Amino acid sequence: MTIMTAKEAAVLCDGRLTGDPSAEIKSFVTDSRKATPGSMFVALKGENTDGNKYLESAIDNGACCVLSEREPDHGTAIVVEDALKALQLMAERFLDGRRPRVYAVTGSVGKTTTKEFIYAVISHGFKTQKTAGNYNSIIGLPLTVLEVEEGCEALVLEMGMSGFHEIETMSEIAKPDVAVITNIGTSHMQILGSQENILKAKLEITAGMRPGSTLILNGDDRFLWRERDNLRKDYNVLYYAYLNEDADYRITHPEFRGGSLSFDLKRPDGSAVYGLSAPTIGMHNVYNAAAAYICGRVSGMSDAQIKEGLAAFENTGMRQKVYKKGDYTIVCDCYNAAPESMKASLSALMTLVRECSGRTHALLGEMLELGESSASLHRDVGMTAFDMGLNYLYTYGEAAKEYAVGAVIEGMKDENMVCFENGTPFADVAAVILSRCKPGDVILFKASRAVGLEGAVEAFEKLIEESNK
Repeated sequence: MTIMTAKEAAVLCDGRLTGDPSAEIKSFVTDSRKATPGSMFVALKGENTDGNKYLESAIDNGACCVLSEREPDHGTAIVVEDALKALQLMAERFLDGRRPRVYAVTGSVGKTTTKEFIYAVISHGFKTQKTAGNYNSIIGLPLTVLEVEEGCEALVLEMGMSGFHEIETMSEIAKPDVAVITNIGTSHMQILGSQENILKAKLEITAGMRPGSTLILNGDDRFLWRERDNLRKDYNVLYYAYLNEDADYRITHPEFRGGSLSFDLKRPDGSAVYGLSAPTIGMHNVYNAAAAYICGRVSGMSDAQIKEGLAAFENTGMRQKVYKKGDYTIVCDCYNAAPESMKASLSALMTLVRECSGRTHALLGEMLELGESSASLHRDVGMTAFDMGLNYLYTYGEAAKEYAVGAVIEGMKDENMVCFENGTPFADVAAVILSRCKPGDVILFKASRAVGLEGAVEAFEKLIEESNK
């Protein structure tokens, strides 16, 4: 399906067109090797390379057009001063033409899962699209926007960041009608230096919002709660919470059974909705589901529609996948890690074991980008793990050894811990863990994505299969 012509693209980004103005653009790529017939190659400059070196290669691979900072030797091009800014401008103007209702999600922890919850709900009432994969950056978001189809009624966008002004840029492109901030955690402390700065960066989500737009915030997060008076001057602010009795929406009676969660929700008018449920576990997901409920509510959806949407929720990637393998239950949560999500996964692990009647094991890898607080934050997670009742702790990597230090401080015995060095073969790690497991046990695997801990999961599964032959 044709998204736009080269001439239309040039107008949207204020570029200079050379070549065929009628060239039909059907997709967008930023890697010249992935160029195919009908694709536009966007030549971006990175830390290690410059896409402008590969214009001819992209055209030879089939690209019908390139968005670049120089004119190629042949083919159709839109020449601009800054390809990234041109891409962002093109996306902003393109979305203005489509104008679905835009839901934006950010936060230190849980933004992808919350995006999936919101999509599950909103898609039960409207024709909806969402951020795919990890397209939540100043590059990925405009690429997502440019895929919005005619007739799309709702667009759910995730906004991540590595520093100041990135969420601001994305918000100005998307102009959210509804925005959600899940929490202010400690991810990116190494870059931003403090939770105060992380709060400031996350609140950039309001940059493109019109006065009166809806802002949905976690009322149990002390940083977000203290901003309520300032934010309510410009936006329709709604807080959800479990502990905070002054929040607009109050979570009550959360329960976890059979790998699912359920809860009730008190609404601002004093009424309540009962029996909200989703096929996942963990108190953190109750919060995520509550945010999605409010998104549906402010969009005019009925409780029945919202309930159907929550029940249809599906998590993505390597985020808290819970499944049986042989005699064991595995929790694979290897996509990302921060102190808050570590504790949430450990809590979910303890919930699961109550049903399995087994023991708990956790292989925890390093949490990255924590800066000078890294050691103390790792140690705190280890202390929490023991306090929750974790039976066996395994750590992977140098920084991860601090988990064990924290666990020892709280009283865990040395024989219940094993610390693996970085580079230890995952087959060896899996063998040690399996040697300590008994039927009915539950094993959590969690670390920052760069650790690649899914390799340990694969090795563990392989050993179980071999032992059952």
